[in-house]
Amino acid sequence: MNVAVITGGNKGLGLAQTRKFLSEGYRVHVVARSEGDISELTGDVDFVKHDLSDWSDTEYLAGIHRKSGPISVLVNNAGMHLKKPVWEVEPDELDLRLDLNVKAVFAACGRYVDLHRETGGAIVNISSMGGLLALPAAAAYVTAKTAVIGLTRSVAVDAAVFAIRCNAVAPGFIDTDMTRAILEKDPARRAKIEGRIPGGTFGRPEDVANAVYFLASDQAAHVNGVVLPVDGGFSIGF
Repeated sequence: MNVAVITGGNKGLGLAQTRKFLSEGYRVHVVARSEGDISELTGDVDFVKHDLSDWSDTEYLAGIHRKSGPISVLVNNAGMHLKKPVWEVEPDELDLRLDLNVKAVFAACGRYVDLHRETGGAIVNISSMGGLLALPAAAAYVTAKTAVIGLTRSVAVDAAVFAIRCNAVAPGFIDTDMTRAILEKDPARRAKIEGRIPGGTFGRPEDVANAVYFLASDQAAHVNGVVLPVDGGFSIGF
């Protein structure tokens, strides 16, 4: 059986990814601080409790490997936003975003490659359109998600010798409960965003999940080191 590890796969975009891999017959290990909404899922799903902000501890990957055998795909989805301009970001706020959004991904990629030198595999990192262009009042988040793109390319080059591919997905504005709650209070901002998306609509969590699955699958066997925007064309300009 194919095995997937999805960090932050317990809610939001991560939950949609967990659901997608389960529907494709994977055994899915969800790594997060809490079970979140995975109790509503059916299929072969396992919850692994771990605080990913403790970025240097990657023993969770080795434990899953011992339990389930080679991990077919690692999805580094867990992350944290911060809505502040650069001059308002406190040192501890920046440290936490870099620990979770960059260092934890960096460490997980390294441990995954080390565990799968003989078997090969695939890594999909979740960046953001904030890794492709500047977002207002989000300096810490944009910095972190840009770093994820550079990391993805470096891992793709270094790990190819082990038949391990590494790609990234950069979601744009996606229609989630959190997004709706925020933009319901600011309809002018929603209208501005929709006006920049060529199709005029937000994406669905399933759109991101489908892109992640594609990059992890054999259909993308010759795709390595790419960053795939899932933003309806938002990042290509007006």
